[in-house]
Amino acid sequence: MNRLLAVVLLLQFQSHVSLAKDNGDQRSADLLAKAGSLQNIRQQESQPFQLRLRVHSEHIVSKPIDGSFAEVWMTPDKWRREIAFPGFTQLEVGDVGSKWLSRNMDFRPRPVYLTAVAIDAFIQPSRSPDEVVKSVKNRKVAGSEAQCVEVVGKNDRRVRELCFDSSGLLIRASFGKQRFEYSSFSKFGTKSFPKIIRVYESDRRVLDIQADELTPPSDPRPELFEHRGSGRRMAGCEIWPAEAIKKVAPQYPSEARAAHQQGTVGLYILLSEQGTVEKNTVVQSAGVSLDQSAMEAVKQWQYPPPTCGGPPLPTEIEVQVNYELRTE
Repeated sequence: MNRLLAVVLLLQFQSHVSLAKDNGDQRSADLLAKAGSLQNIRQQESQPFQLRLRVHSEHIVSKPIDGSFAEVWMTPDKWRREIAFPGFTQLEVGDVGSKWLSRNMDFRPRPVYLTAVAIDAFIQPSRSPDEVVKSVKNRKVAGSEAQCVEVVGKNDRRVRELCFDSSGLLIRASFGKQRFEYSSFSKFGTKSFPKIIRVYESDRRVLDIQADELTPPSDPRPELFEHRGSGRRMAGCEIWPAEAIKKVAPQYPSEARAAHQQGTVGLYILLSEQGTVEKNTVVQSAGVSLDQSAMEAVKQWQYPPPTCGGPPLPTEIEVQVNYELRTE
């Protein structure tokens, strides 16, 4: 009888766990769907827009710098984005299921990467198929009540959190040491967009983004959306965050270990259409030996073929490799 009772109680416990998980999945799906409907200014059938941002960056660059971001968007396959920092210019032009990219450098600096992540993470908050819901909870964010969804990668167990205010707008997204905060929302048709975006790494503010303009396009000439002959065709979407399907663990160089050298190596990675690492460049250094160790390991990593619903095409991502000495 006791054994039967134990089995019944176990089954009841398992059903409660399953129900709680299902409720969490449904709540997170509802929050993400609502946020997408409120925020996705690049959605099919959305109103064409012109967006201009001012960007200030520090700490992740040798000295504080200011840049600009400009986008003219007509449809998901017809758009133009330009970003400029001192010594750097980049142009992206949308095409069917892809984009054409041209820039004056052979890699993407960190302020450019983080600006793109900050904007994309707000416009289309989502959960990838490789993530599962860990929890959905109510808590205070910037002094206000918020609903926060925690998701975790199935393979590498990395945790990402998305927090929404009472109206359903995304106000904070965090992943590892990076945090994106959104505030002072303005309306554009039926959608909302933040006037202020702040980006933090290890609790240091590294980007301040100010929205100066979000209006209907003032100059939607067809030639604006023609790509340059020197541009490279790339996947129209990027992987936020990227999760490798094959990894080679970096080795801790003996000389760095002996010198008690620690730090984070940031790598710009260009992925081929097969998902192999075509190029990697150090954009955040932790010292020569740690940088070289990270590059040697990461160049052997494999990712899923980058695709946005069409044929696989090259894409670019950023990866951080942490070196930390632990005392047993």
